[in-house]
Amino acid sequence: MRIGMIRNGVALAALMATAGGRVVGDDSAVPRKAKLEFRVVATWSKGATHPIGSFSEQLEEGGSTTANMQVRVDTPADASPCQSSVTGSVSPPAAPDGPLPLWQTEATLRRAEMDDIQVDYAWRRRSPAGDVTHRGSARLSEDGHALLDFVPASEASSGCWDNVALELSASIPEDSAFKDRRIAYDLWLVSEGHGNRLTRRLQLMGKQGEKVAFDYGTFRSKLTVGSRPNERTSVMEMTTTGNIRSRIQPDGSIEILLAANRGAHPRERDWYAEAHGSKKVSATPGETLRLELPPPAPPASVKEPDTFKALAEQHVALILTPTLVD
Repeated sequence: MRIGMIRNGVALAALMATAGGRVVGDDSAVPRKAKLEFRVVATWSKGATHPIGSFSEQLEEGGSTTANMQVRVDTPADASPCQSSVTGSVSPPAAPDGPLPLWQTEATLRRAEMDDIQVDYAWRRRSPAGDVTHRGSARLSEDGHALLDFVPASEASSGCWDNVALELSASIPEDSAFKDRRIAYDLWLVSEGHGNRLTRRLQLMGKQGEKVAFDYGTFRSKLTVGSRPNERTSVMEMTTTGNIRSRIQPDGSIEILLAANRGAHPRERDWYAEAHGSKKVSATPGETLRLELPPPAPPASVKEPDTFKALAEQHVALILTPTLVD
């Protein structure tokens, strides 16, 4: 996905000629932070899965944390059955307390960027059945999670749970000065090629750090496929979807992550092709960005080079202007 910038106020028809924009990460920055959370979830015998305890800490890039999480279940006679708890401690216990797992965890934050959080982790599961250890790395989106360990628990929980599991999740903490601010997005789709031009506009709004989805629906375009004397016209149905997430920075700029998917399929045939792209940039409020979307890639089973040559000649771009909402 290519990106450029122009100054606000230029007419839409002139947006095709743009200067190079500044990609986030080109300049050195202050250390970034992320909140890491180790979470224990349990699947009840009736089928529902719920979190039953967690440990979290906010770290700068390069920072590390450790936690000890003991899972317990209680079935007192005078209360509802299957009362659960996860007890945390700083110092590792000498031994697990009961038949359910004691997880000893550690994590190091390697990268903390918008929708791209990288963590090195290790865990040790201690139980009467023996100890198990594992080390690995996880690349997480914001509020995404990774399953680290999974343990059958029906017998150990007296039938309350089918299993318990250990998860790792991550999020970017919001700056208290901006967490309630909102950002407006004026987002144009421009499709040009083969003598045709189509534009559609969406006006969106989201809170600081909120992922805002967009979908331009289906639009049709006639493509001339092949060369004379064997050229033919193919009606192509195309879609453009994606999402935007952005954050206001202390210097007043806006850090923006835009991800988009461009899809296409011929109306008279049954294959579907798509291409994905994303770009992270820094812009000032009111600055206009132009993002060129890559053409759909042919599926391995489809042998229509003329069709995909015509699709590549159909240029599709997103024109985005972010502004702050007072």
